[in-house]
Amino acid sequence: MEKDTIQRLYRINRKDISTLKFLLESYEGIAVSRTIDDKLALVEMMIPVGFYQTFMKLVADISEEMGMTPVYTGTPDRRNA
Repeated sequence: MEKDTIQRLYRINRKDISTLKFLLESYEGIAVSRTIDDKLALVEMMIPVGFYQTFMKLVADISEEMGMTPVYTGTPDRRNA
């Protein structure tokens, strides 16, 4: 059975956490974020399967400016890479 969302963890510049949340809200439905640890600036992204490729393009566009880097927590899911 396929999951409805894909979860990914990222580190981001602390000062950009609220900017990221605002940006995601402007792209309605692309992803939902939650802060896992505000001191480490660790955020979890919950991405609907149908928006994964669009989300990854957005991350590519903003990652350098926001210092956004993926945090790998295990074996990557090759179906969605």
